[in-house]
Amino acid sequence: MNANNQIKTHFDNKVIITFILVFILSCGLLAFKKSNEIDCSVFDFNTDTKHYMVDNVITFSETSGKAYSWRWYFGDGSDISYKSKELHSFNKPGTYKVKLLINETCEIEKTIKVLPKPVVEVKEALLVNFEAPDRVEQGEIVEFVDHTEGAETWEWKFGENSKVDSKDKNPRYKFSTIGVKTVSLIINGDKKNRAFKDIVVVAKTGKPKTKKTSTVKSIPLDTLPKVVIEEKALVVAVKSISEDELERLLYSVSDNKISLINFKNQFCLDNAPKVRVNSDSRFMTLEQFYKSIKNKGIKIRQVKIYKDKDQCIETIYVSFKYKTFF
Repeated sequence: MNANNQIKTHFDNKVIITFILVFILSCGLLAFKKSNEIDCSVFDFNTDTKHYMVDNVITFSETSGKAYSWRWYFGDGSDISYKSKELHSFNKPGTYKVKLLINETCEIEKTIKVLPKPVVEVKEALLVNFEAPDRVEQGEIVEFVDHTEGAETWEWKFGENSKVDSKDKNPRYKFSTIGVKTVSLIINGDKKNRAFKDIVVVAKTGKPKTKKTSTVKSIPLDTLPKVVIEEKALVVAVKSISEDELERLLYSVSDNKISLINFKNQFCLDNAPKVRVNSDSRFMTLEQFYKSIKNKGIKIRQVKIYKDKDQCIETIYVSFKYKTFF
């Protein structure tokens, strides 16, 4: 056979090694890709509510524990957020597509419907209007008359305890203690619809008297000026106060429940009594005695009164001590 017609085949060893290296590298890359492939089915996001409303803050969160990056798109033109938990609110009602991109690969999309805020009817405050006397006697039946337009319910407190004393429209009440009582009326269970009135309760005289009543009207708080009211002395003298009634009156002074003027009004105004305290032989005025026990806890041992021929108290003897914590 002619040597020129023979075909000689020769493989270079370098080519074979190159092919082997390329094959090994490709297998390695394929294995690496498979090992790092992300299963997007494990991801999801949640909200802290199922009812979405305008301006309500909603918490969006992703808690798989397998994510390392997040991108939130809320579909309302707001900025992208990059946290696993995001607080967001929508300022307009409508349907929004919320998207979350996790690890730059997995995309989760949910559609939420944001409802408008319900319209809350704001009721205007009523003008509370009731009639009550300015001054009554202890144990006297007192009538209260309400004229408030639009009133449906009533809560009366007559100032002798913290309870609601009556839920009638026009109640009747007897005051069991003397002093200044603050009467309050709340209409329709709303504290915006409230009015107050001070009534002076004096010891029973047993004499006929002319009742004086006045009408109380509430004033809106935002229009109420800051006014200092100067209390005026009442002109009717009380002459028949007993020792027990005086003792209760002194406790009212001690508890800061009665003013100086109304305290002095319990006695004959043209002949105010002098006061002697404990073992002190000196006398003090009513005003001095009032200031000495006002707003100070006291424990009364004995009260004695001495009257003149007109039954006005001219001298008071009081034995008491101040309360202490020990």
